[in-house]
Amino acid sequence: MRHVPKIIEFLGYVPFTCQDDPLGRLKHYKLINGLSYERLGLAMGRDPEQLTDWLSGRIKTNSQNVSFIEKFLKGKL
Repeated sequence: MRHVPKIIEFLGYVPFTCQDDPLGRLKHYKLINGLSYERLGLAMGRDPEQLTDWLSGRIKTNSQNVSFIEKFLKGKL
C-alpha cells in the first residue's frame, strides 16, 4: 500500500477509479495516499478498527459519520 503513491507518480496518472459515495471516496483517498488503517485513523482521529468496519462494509455508517467523512475529505477538519 505504501508504494501506491510512487506508482502513481511513475505512471503519471491514477489507474484506479473512484466511487461517488463518501465511503468510496475515502477508500480511494486511503489507496492513492498509501495509508494503512492506522495512519488513516490518526489523520481522521478515528479508531482504525472502525475505519476497517466502514470500508469493508461490515458496519453501515450513519448520517453523522457520513458528514464527518465528507468534511475530512474536503479538508475541513
